[in-house]
Amino acid sequence: MSKKEVTKKNTPWWEEVIDTPETEIVEENFYIEESFIKNKNLVRMDINIVQFPIFSKNTKRKINQIIKYYFNKNRDTYITVKPSAGNYIPGEMEEKIFIALMQIMKERGMPKKFMVTSTELRDKLKIGSNASYGTVIKNSLLRLSETNYNFKNTMYSSEKKGVIKEEISTQILSLKIITLSLKENSKYRKEIPDKRIKEIYEINISDHFYSNIIQKGYMVYNSGILLDIGTSTARTIYMLIEKLRFDNLHLNIDSLFLIKRIPLKYDKRNIAHTIKTLEKAFIELKNKNLIEDFKIIKESTWEKSEIEIFFHEKSKEDKQQRFFEDRNDFRKLLTETTVSDTEHEMIEDAEIIEKSTPIESTVIVTQEMIDKILGLMPSKAR
Repeated sequence: MSKKEVTKKNTPWWEEVIDTPETEIVEENFYIEESFIKNKNLVRMDINIVQFPIFSKNTKRKINQIIKYYFNKNRDTYITVKPSAGNYIPGEMEEKIFIALMQIMKERGMPKKFMVTSTELRDKLKIGSNASYGTVIKNSLLRLSETNYNFKNTMYSSEKKGVIKEEISTQILSLKIITLSLKENSKYRKEIPDKRIKEIYEINISDHFYSNIIQKGYMVYNSGILLDIGTSTARTIYMLIEKLRFDNLHLNIDSLFLIKRIPLKYDKRNIAHTIKTLEKAFIELKNKNLIEDFKIIKESTWEKSEIEIFFHEKSKEDKQQRFFEDRNDFRKLLTETTVSDTEHEMIEDAEIIEKSTPIESTVIVTQEMIDKILGLMPSKAR
């Protein structure tokens, strides 16, 4: 029986759900001196993770369900998220674990490959020492490493200085599980004296994502703030509007654009309910003092509604401070020995590019610039 692509009745043109039958196979030094890091909470998030639905907001994900997100009506600009057989696509827990991994990677000195324990991740996530936390974290790491992403006309590349037009198939990271009780792994036990820890995880960030993180394909956030945001929807909105607003203290954004990019359930007959979900997320951001205020503007239909967002005066300075603190920490890595020769070379290349590009140099048009212009336009003009 061949795979059937089933489009749900109320699924919008930009999202397609593919149900795969159960019987069908889906294709397929630990611790370093950290004193040089000024702000350990600052993390770099790959720009693709910031602006695309890499982590699902659906709390009712199905096993073996592939999701395809379209970003134009020609259906030639899309992202396909395909879980491993018998599993489902990454969601909120995987998103939080990825943020925690980015923080640990920063503390390790930004290596592409690094070790981590479930206890370290538990402490970053503040999920408590219940008996099941190890299983939850391990399953989430497996889900992150086994899910495949296909980018078509969507993957931003810092090396290419733009969107890759070819179809890119990649995972976010690869995972190696090391069992400490095995004799061949006894060398690791010396670094992990806690006998209660039976396994450690070797994380290897995929090439596309790592390249963006160490070069100019990232945004800087405070991981503590991200992990403290209660809902995945609010977290995604916060990361996205921080990107779109640049240094502005005011942003107007189409409700439909947010619904599509988060993404949230869309039904033309009940779009007001989805707007309520957006409203709750913005209320959370306001209560956490991450935005000053917001207004939902509806002059005709809900589909044409906009959300006006106001930011605190100090937020501009805070955003710049995050960037400069992170960049200064990053430059100090050049004098450390926590990365491989290849990674050190990549970091040096990123530094050379940054230092050799004068402020007055010719402007290269990027997707970020295009998004800013589009964000300023009214719906019809867009």
